[in-house]
Amino acid sequence: MRQKVDDEGRGGFTLLEIMIVIAILGILAVIGVTNFRGLNEKYKVEAETKQFYADVMDARGRAMQRNRMFFVRFSGTGPNYTGYSTYEDTNTPPDGNGSLENTVDTRVASVSVAHTFTSTTAGGFDFNRNGIASVATGNILFSSTAKPDYDCITILPTRIKMGQFNAGTGMCDEK
Repeated sequence: MRQKVDDEGRGGFTLLEIMIVIAILGILAVIGVTNFRGLNEKYKVEAETKQFYADVMDARGRAMQRNRMFFVRFSGTGPNYTGYSTYEDTNTPPDGNGSLENTVDTRVASVSVAHTFTSTTAGGFDFNRNGIASVATGNILFSSTAKPDYDCITILPTRIKMGQFNAGTGMCDEK
């Protein structure tokens, strides 16, 4: 750009040059905000997946530590669940009765999620006194248009892993 010099020898920019710079800055701002929203969505899904994983691992650990059953139940209507709760089997002391009675058993965690999730374990699952899950194979998938690093959980009787959903195979690629 060529700087204009007025009669007194001072330099300046033309109105057209200033408008072009403002337009470029506006375009960069729009691109930046769009990228930020995508990253924010990605991190929210990852945070919800990791929180669910932590709560399930906590229920499993407590089942083994306290030598009693723990239950994980989903809230909302399947297949798109909107939250979950974990319960400790405290009915019939000292070691519970082996079945969930949510009016009597102790609720340990209750979480609502912003991103709904689907599960192959309809309604939830249990951990026995040895920390073994009541499902042969369970998959939990958080829904999102973003591509987070973690958006699914695989639950096997003796193992729980987080991963990323692979649309090509329809499976959770454990990490």
